[in-house]
Parts: sequence; structure tokens; C-alpha cells
Amino acid sequence: MKPSQLYRSVAAIVFTCTALAAGACGKEKSNGFGEQQGGFNGDAGVEASDCRFTCSLDGRSVIQSCTGEVVTTCAPEQACGAALCQAPCAAAAADRSSNGCEFYFQSPRVVKNEPQSCHAAFIVNTSAQAVDLTLELEGQALDIGHALFYTQPGSPTLYPKEGPIQPGESVVLFVSDRNPAVPLTQSEAFSYIGCPKGAKAATLEDPVPDGSGIGSAFRMSSTSPVSVTSMYPFGGALSYVPSATLLLPVAAWAKENIVVNGWEASVTGYPSAQIVASEDDTEITIVPSTDLRPAAGIPSGLAHVPVTIKIDKGQFLQLVQSSELSGSIVTSTKPTSVFGGQSCALVPSNAEGACDTMSQQLPAYQQWGSEYAAVGYRPRTGNENEQMPYRVVAARDGTRLDYDPTIPPGAPTELAAGEVATFPAGVGDAFTVRTQDSEHPLYVAAYMSANAGHYNGNPAFGGRGDPEFVNVVPAGQYLNSYSFYADPTYAETSLVVIRAKTMGSDPKFEDVWLECAGTLTGWKPIGTRGQYEWLRIDLTKDYRPGTTFEAGVCQSGLQRMKSEGPFTATLWGWDRFASYAAPGGMAQRKLVTQPLPPVR
Repeated sequence: MKPSQLYRSVAAIVFTCTALAAGACGKEKSNGFGEQQGGFNGDAGVEASDCRFTCSLDGRSVIQSCTGEVVTTCAPEQACGAALCQAPCAAAAADRSSNGCEFYFQSPRVVKNEPQSCHAAFIVNTSAQAVDLTLELEGQALDIGHALFYTQPGSPTLYPKEGPIQPGESVVLFVSDRNPAVPLTQSEAFSYIGCPKGAKAATLEDPVPDGSGIGSAFRMSSTSPVSVTSMYPFGGALSYVPSATLLLPVAAWAKENIVVNGWEASVTGYPSAQIVASEDDTEITIVPSTDLRPAAGIPSGLAHVPVTIKIDKGQFLQLVQSSELSGSIVTSTKPTSVFGGQSCALVPSNAEGACDTMSQQLPAYQQWGSEYAAVGYRPRTGNENEQMPYRVVAARDGTRLDYDPTIPPGAPTELAAGEVATFPAGVGDAFTVRTQDSEHPLYVAAYMSANAGHYNGNPAFGGRGDPEFVNVVPAGQYLNSYSFYADPTYAETSLVVIRAKTMGSDPKFEDVWLECAGTLTGWKPIGTRGQYEWLRIDLTKDYRPGTTFEAGVCQSGLQRMKSEGPFTATLWGWDRFASYAAPGGMAQRKLVTQPLPPVR
């Protein structure tokens, strides 16, 4: 069956572990900086002789991994997850990916220097069932009857969405906005961007504290699995300070997390973290990497001395202070999730000009990886040597880092537990970084620097983009299919795709199919080991459609991708003094088996 036929018959893909996909079929293999066994570090699959059951790519059947033979066809109301036919939400939870049926999120506006603006969520129905959504705040259902809209490919025009979200459809949910009854000051009127005309946000409440404190998160639930990206503020260049994050479902949360702030403090903003609970009576213990400043509901704390705070379902603990808390250990009695951010970052911190909000929902510690492949967005002015920062954070002492093809200037080769290091690389300088084994995992983030330049010799970019950061997806969390939404309000959208070799007796790169392009070609190698390749596709360029292929022209809006092998896809969008970035999706597999040291 051709890819286009597959999507016509089953409009969405349920993320699964197959014999060729990176991840959940066994333990990550490494021989301590020797060549990786099976041609791929990160637990990429099963050996050829292992013919266990798995799920088909469309999530509709249980199949034999080595032959593709259908063992069981799931009933229409079911989906395959963890090689079992079960209810779609249970199947998504079993598959442990960014698809899910329950999410918590909140605005990254952690200080109130700017007025509350329009907060939106991009939602894609990745199931084979029609989906109904509910949105709650503090246990109360919100009216979303006039808050759901859809767009046509390549167009920012919004149309009201009525009825369930059909398989493969995408919608924009307008979550919150400023109360129009409260007058704006002159300075607020300049920076405020409201939800589009005709859209009625689900609430005018602002449940986020001003600085450190305890706030309330939105809870979104769906009747079948969806993929969700939070965008604040909505509106492209006019928002000036946007940030986006892929949301991770509650089923993927854990009891051990590590804080990673978006960036260090500057004259315009402060590092932030938001720690969210999904159950009542959740005790959160923080071992701060630096002194913890007190605030309402938050006691002061000395560096490396545990502080315990209890919060309830739907609440989040917000920490905003000038000293970074990156590397702080967070343990909890019930699963929690951490959002790392910065209230308005300058990159570098001594840069001039505009700052940008930063926010990323961070994978739990057990989901960190020991190998990453990285490459940047399309250069803003055509120079592949445009410098972009990368940040790495270690979880354990004695974490050794190995790079391919070369060590980037300033990159660390060994890190202690909780240590943070930042180094530059050209946007076109693709590289891999790995540690000695899966029990020495890393977190890696990629950045866009300030439009004003100054970062490691960058010139000014003529208003193109501004600071943003994004989770780099570890190789062990690659999937073989993605459905995601590219914001149509940005002039420039660059899709960065990295694929990995499969495992088994015949490791190889599998074709990757993008709906607007067909089978992608033009891959470039990463490093010298022959394990990864990359390419970029323009979805938009100067407000116009992007790259033209035989299969069609790529544009903003809904994107769908698939392969028989593991790959990752990351969106970068920018406009005048504005930018955003988000992965198209990621697995949430348990790659680390050893817990963090006990908190005493």
C-alpha cells in the first residue's frame, strides 16, 4: 500500500514500537565508547532472530515483528499498544509516547512585565476514532464551544470547528486571553496580542503566579489519543515573545525529574521552572543546586539541602529566581512533570535588543538518553556557520562525553551530576554526542540566538527570529511516525529531520515519507560512524509556501510523516523578532534503569 493510500484509509498513526523503530523493545546497548552493537545505540530494535509480537504502523493490528504477518486485527473501537488490542487511551499509555489522552499545561508568563495575551494549543487527532475534548481549570469544566478552530493548509485563516475532531484532523484551541473589560495601559497596548476575532477563549482567568508561587494548570482530556503543542502567545510576529512546547501526557510522567532552566538570568528575565502535579496530596522534594528563594507557599532552602512542598491535583509549583536551579533533583510521592523556562531570555545574556519567553516540558529523568544527534534550523541569512548554542546537563558524576565527527569548540568531555555546560556550533555543523552507557544519561537542548547577534561572533539578523530553545530528542526516543501542526502565522518554518539506521543483521536507513513531499531525498551524513543522516525542508519561506516536490508543495498547517525506521523531526519557526521551536513528537520510553541517589 502506498503511503498516501495508508493515510486515506487510516488518517492517523498511533505511535508504536516496531522491530525497526528506536526504543522500547529491550535495554539500551553500549560497550563504553566502542562501536555500538547492532549499528545503533539507544535500543533501536530487536535482533533478526527475535520475532516477537508488536503493533503495525497504523496501530490497527498485532503483527510478527520479523515478517509483518498479522496475528490479530483489533476491533474498530480498539487500538494496538504494547502488542495488545485495547482501548485507544490505554494503548497510547502502553506505547509511552507524546500521544495521550490527558495533559496538564500552563502559560510560561511567569512574571507579569507584559500583559496576559492569547494562549493556544495545537491539537492533532492521532487515533482512528473521532475525538471529543474537555478543558478544565481548578476542577471546573471550561466552555470551549467557541474556542475551537481549524485552518486550511498554508493559510492562517481560522474556521470554527463544530463536532468531534475526526481522525487525522488538527484544530487550534484558544485556551485563555486577557479580560477585555480591564483597560490596557499605553505600554501594554503595544505588547498585547489577543486571540483572533471571532474566537472566544475558554477563560479570561490568569492562574499563573507573578514570580515564584503556586498556580493552577489547565487539564485537557480527550476520548482518544491526540498530540498537543502549547503556544504562548499565539499570533506569530506580532506576539514578539512566543514560545512553544510539545506537551507530554500524564501517562508518561514519573517520580524523578531534574530541573533544566531555559537560560541564565539577564536584565530582561529570570530562569524559571514549573513543577506540575496530576494527583492530590503530591509531596515534592527539591534538592536545589543553588539556594532556593522563599515565596508564597515556598520556604527558603539552602543549596543541596532537601525542601519538601505539598501540592494538589492540577497545581504547579513555580520557581523564578536570578540564580539558575538547573541540575536540581525533584522527587515526588506521585508522578509529576517539570517545565523549564526563562521569563524573557537574551541569548547571549549581554545581547542588546528584544528578549523572548522560553518554555519546554522536560522528559522525566528515566527518559533521558545516552546518545543524541543534533543539527540546526535553516540559517536565517543563508550562512551555515551561523552560531547556535547547545546546552547539556548530566545526571550522574563521571559522565564522559564522546562526539562525532569532532568535539565542538568549548564542549565538555566530562560532567558531574547536575552540571550544566553550554557550547556553540554552526547551524550546519551536525554532530552526535554520547556517553559511556545508558546509566549516565544526558539532557540536551538546542537554541536560536538573539536577532541582535553577538553570540560567538554572530552578526545581527535584520529582525529575523529571536531567542528560543527546544528539547533535542535522544536517539532512544525516536519514533517511526509523526503527526503535528506547523503554526501558519510565521514567515519562516524550517523542518529538521534526522534518521537513524535500523538494528538487526542488515542495518540500513529506511525511507522517510512526508505527506507534502513524498519520499524524502538529499540526506547528509552526521559524523563518521554512518549511523545518522539529516535534511531540512522549508514549510514556509517569506510567508510563502516552502519547498516544492513532485508530490506537492510543503506549507504550514498539519504535517504527517512515517517510515519503517526510526527518525525524529523538529519544527523551527521565526518571524520579525519572534521564534518558536518544538519536536514533532517523541517516545517516552524508560531508558534509564538506575534511580537517582536517595534524597536525604
